[in-house]
Amino acid sequence: MDYLDKFNKNLSRVFVWIAGSALIAVMLLAVGNMFLRAFYVPFGATWELVGFLTAIVTAFSLGFSQLTKAHVAIDLLIQLFSLRVRLFLESITTLLSLFLFSVVTWHIYKYAGRVLEQGVLSETLRIPFYPIIYAVSAAFFCFTLVLLADFLRAVIGVFKK
Repeated sequence: MDYLDKFNKNLSRVFVWIAGSALIAVMLLAVGNMFLRAFYVPFGATWELVGFLTAIVTAFSLGFSQLTKAHVAIDLLIQLFSLRVRLFLESITTLLSLFLFSVVTWHIYKYAGRVLEQGVLSETLRIPFYPIIYAVSAAFFCFTLVLLADFLRAVIGVFKK
C-alpha cells in the first residue's frame, strides 16, 4: 500500500505541475491575444490552443485533487454514522467511481487510437489530436490509480479492529 501511495503522490505531482504550466500558458495566450487585438493583429488559432491546454489542465489535475481531497464533499448525513459505517459507504462509492473512471480511461484510450488511425488534425494549426487524447487518457489512469488506493484504504479500514 505504501508503494502505491508513494507512486500516486509522485505521479500526481508531476501531472499537477503539467496542469499548472498549461494553465499559465492559457492565461498568457489569452492575455497576449487580447493585448495584441487592441494594438495589432491577434494570434491565430488561439481557441485551438486554449482548447488543447484546457483539456490538459482539467484532466491532469484530477489525480492530485483526489489525492489531497480538494473536491467538495457534503457529508452531513454521513457524519452521523460510526467510523466503520462511514468507511464502508466510502468504499462502495469509491468502488463505483473506480469502475466508472476505469471504463472512461479505457474508452478515451480507444478513442485516441481511432483518432490516430483516422489522422484527425485541428482545423487551423493542423495539430494532430491523438497526442492530447492519449495524454488525457494517461491523466485519467493516474486518477484511477488514486481511486484504487482510496478504495483499498477504505476496505482495510472497514475490516480493521
